[in-house]
Amino acid sequence: MFESALYYKDVLDYWGQRDKDYLIFTLSYEEWRNVAILCKIFKVFYDVTCVFSGSKYPMTNLYFKGVWKIHKYSFITIYGAHCANHS
Repeated sequence: MFESALYYKDVLDYWGQRDKDYLIFTLSYEEWRNVAILCKIFKVFYDVTCVFSGSKYPMTNLYFKGVWKIHKYSFITIYGAHCANHS
């Protein structure tokens, strides 16, 4: 759903400028940026979840690798790439 909203961002913004009834639903630049960030984070969660919920049970090393991937991506998103080496 987030990916679809991002794909149609320009159309949704245009529609919000043209239709006064839709104006209350338009997003600011910062809100669109937050949607993009959430979309990326949810993609990482989805990918890791697919590994965990496969037909065979994942081994411990895959579990920790997946959890670390989620942690690292969340850390980079919140604090920036320059702080990633300190986590």
